[in-house]
Amino acid sequence: MNKKTFLHLSLLLLFLAACSDRTKIDYPSNPEIMGLATPIELQTEFTTIVLDDYFRDISRIDSFTLPAFLEYKLSGDNFEFLEIRTVHEEATPLSEMKVWVEGFPYSLLIKKNRKLKTGLSFDPEGKKYKTVQVTGTLNNWNPSVTSMSFEDGIWKTELMLNPGRYEYLFVVDGKWISDPLNPESKKSPTGNMNSILSVGVSGAEPPHLHTHIAGSTIEIGNDQPLKEVIVLWENYRLNESFVNVSQGSFEITLPAEARKMERSYLRILGWNDQGASNDLLIPIQKGRVLEDASLLKRDDKHATILYFMMVDRFMNGDPDNDDPIDDTEIAPRANYQGGDLAGIQQKIRDGYFSDLHVNSIWLSPITQNPLEGFIEYPEPRRKYSGYHGYWPVTLTTVDHRFGTDDDLKGLVAEAHNNDMNVILDFVSNHVHEQNPLYQNNPDWATNLVLPDGSMNIRLWDEQRLTTWFDTFLPSLDFDVPAVVEIMSDSALYWIDQYKLDGFRHDATKHIPTDFWRTLTRKTKNRFPDRSIYQIGETFGSRELIASYLGSGLMDGKFDFNLYFDARSVFAGNESFLTLHHSLLESFSYFGHHSLMGNITGNHDMPRFISFAGGDLSFEENTKEAGWNRGVGVGDPIGYNKLGQLLAFTMTIPGVPVIYYGDEIGLPGADDPDSRRMMRFENLNEYESRVLETTRKLNQLRRSNMELMYGDFLLLHLSDNAYAYARSYFGNYTVVAFNKTGEELELSLELPERFNPTVIAPNFGSNFKAEGRLLSISLKPLSFEVFN
Repeated sequence: MNKKTFLHLSLLLLFLAACSDRTKIDYPSNPEIMGLATPIELQTEFTTIVLDDYFRDISRIDSFTLPAFLEYKLSGDNFEFLEIRTVHEEATPLSEMKVWVEGFPYSLLIKKNRKLKTGLSFDPEGKKYKTVQVTGTLNNWNPSVTSMSFEDGIWKTELMLNPGRYEYLFVVDGKWISDPLNPESKKSPTGNMNSILSVGVSGAEPPHLHTHIAGSTIEIGNDQPLKEVIVLWENYRLNESFVNVSQGSFEITLPAEARKMERSYLRILGWNDQGASNDLLIPIQKGRVLEDASLLKRDDKHATILYFMMVDRFMNGDPDNDDPIDDTEIAPRANYQGGDLAGIQQKIRDGYFSDLHVNSIWLSPITQNPLEGFIEYPEPRRKYSGYHGYWPVTLTTVDHRFGTDDDLKGLVAEAHNNDMNVILDFVSNHVHEQNPLYQNNPDWATNLVLPDGSMNIRLWDEQRLTTWFDTFLPSLDFDVPAVVEIMSDSALYWIDQYKLDGFRHDATKHIPTDFWRTLTRKTKNRFPDRSIYQIGETFGSRELIASYLGSGLMDGKFDFNLYFDARSVFAGNESFLTLHHSLLESFSYFGHHSLMGNITGNHDMPRFISFAGGDLSFEENTKEAGWNRGVGVGDPIGYNKLGQLLAFTMTIPGVPVIYYGDEIGLPGADDPDSRRMMRFENLNEYESRVLETTRKLNQLRRSNMELMYGDFLLLHLSDNAYAYARSYFGNYTVVAFNKTGEELELSLELPERFNPTVIAPNFGSNFKAEGRLLSISLKPLSFEVFN
């Protein structure tokens, strides 16, 4: 080879290397961010960014950059806290903070504050009042934080609120009343009529993104021109070398480093003058889009279907550990009934959960509870046992009535052998008065008596961070550093000792976020190679719920607001418009691919089926109903309505959560009546049909990528009919509901990217597909799922 030929060959090799380098990044072998960094939501004035939430070691941070419309100041040592605020009005709906760690750039998404100044007024019509306040979902039903001022004969207040619909009432000299001048109202879960305030609701639609082609390059479609596209692979923003934007679509080339990873993720968003688009989440397996649902593993959190059982009420597998409290003052429904860990393991072994296509189970608390009963503080002062597990007298001991350490280890091993996760309900907020933690340190509890002499019991919103659940359940004071350390270490003991896969956290809104940060940081540090799912319980506004979510906090919460709206629609008389608006609000607060729990019910409220069948009324005292009469289903039509709720829960974004017994329509009033012993045999025809429906819906969820990772597209919305689609790289599912008592003909115009000639129903509805039109005959009170 002569020198000239050698030179040409060398230049060619250099050119080819340069071309191939366009798809390479210098990605760290041990990234500083664990998981996907959640977006930073800008607040009205100042936003504090806790960089410890995102990065393993903040001392390694080199520098950062922010958009020009933000200014900042640092507090603490080594980038511990970053306080930012918007300095002019040129903030874009989406922007990026870039953080360099040892020379590598990580991208954190920033979302613009959406709050609008909103006024409310109350006309006393000449009557004199001492105080007027506002309470509702706009302030977590805490009237003390929103007092009105009396000006020119009118009581007025101004609020900063995100766009959405809010329930509210006026509190006039202590009396709660609806707004007499507002005709729009809604029945609350307790039967009251709440006024509705609509904020910033306009007809302008933000852009919508969808997946189109998964090949050597990934094609994404968009229905509006975009001013900016943001594509994140893991926590690295892909530049123009990887993203080719054109009108109506854009193409993405994955970095070569994606081929080295078993699982990584793409996140895609865009924005224009109408606002931010929906977010897309695409799982990548060794450099290719994951399109086969059978390749998903139990570590893939978005593929979770969670089943919740109360241990004492599910299955008695070992009668030798039965030990109900011998006290005639405790009614059988409030006493131990024999369910245990051995029973749950038996049902795993028998294939009950596999046949149900469930891949995660949530156990109610199993720490040791007291050996005697206790009388609750509120009237009528009934006596209960701790059968539910929420009265811990120890922090790291399995209650003998549920089994032994070996029983728990055997259950978890059996679940893992069946490719199932097990998460544990852990109580951090309080302990029982017999717990040595409290007995040895009574000053580690919050005050039971308030300065005015009143009892600090069940003041869920007024004393959110200090209130006691009962006189014998001291709430812990998390301002005491030792409390934070002991409770977080106790939680991690269960993960370490028993190889559990996560937590359901009880009463999370009653504990400061600093505790959850500590627990999550310890979890990441101790178990860096394990997928730990943390989901928490918070009753309150979506804004309050969102404040407990994020990279340094929890993965998800239960979306009670969405459930209550779903219940009022499917079991009551509310319009589907209520449900759709509620779903959109959840998207706006939690994202289109959140790990929020979408529930069929839970242990703290009446069973859905009893409302749906009419044997329980929204207007009655649902707790007393359970004590005073045998609450059943009522009209069997309730089973159809339960099927609709199950279909909705299984086909929307989020994590479906089945409360034990809802798969057969187990009835019940408020707790403890909603915690009856589970039944597995002698099911009637309606119960058997619901069970089969649940199995089929779960199977559809688990086997169709679009139901776990697809975009959400509205197809039809009216008072009594609702239809939407989920799509993922050419595969799509259409879901339709009819809540009338008559057969309904529904015509849906599908997008051009859908091919209706290959669609098929799963639940027997008659249909016709012509061109882009899908015509469906929906039976009374029914649903259909096409895919």
